[in-house]
Amino acid sequence: MKALIAAALLVTLAGCASSGKSDQQIYQEAADAHVMTLAAGQNTVSLPSVKIPSHGLIGDSMAIAAGGGANATALKQALLQAKSAGDSGFLIMGAGTALDVAIIKNAFDSVDLSGMRIYYAGNEAQKDAVRSAVEKAQAHFQYISMQ
Repeated sequence: MKALIAAALLVTLAGCASSGKSDQQIYQEAADAHVMTLAAGQNTVSLPSVKIPSHGLIGDSMAIAAGGGANATALKQALLQAKSAGDSGFLIMGAGTALDVAIIKNAFDSVDLSGMRIYYAGNEAQKDAVRSAVEKAQAHFQYISMQ
């Protein structure tokens, strides 16, 4: 009986310890997906990206209270710069927390990103809220799992 409990505990801990995809794997998956959306014969692919940093529980809570703060402003500027440069895709690698939603909602507020495809790599729990913010800005949304 003890062996069975120990085995179950090891399996559980191994699952907790397994990490998700690396940033490079996420970027490659988004780039591959983006290439599939481009017109035939288009040889140049640009996929700018931003990573939302987590600052720990207290730091994230403060940033959420501030509506994403400087991170939301930086993301908005990066999105507008990508659109003005003619980029049709943009990758946001989330922190996998509610901070993602706060930053993305404020960055996408009152922005027209029609014609762009936004790839969001984050947790399933934030996917629908992020999709709503992206679609409000007239952009296409595509989710990429971090696992």
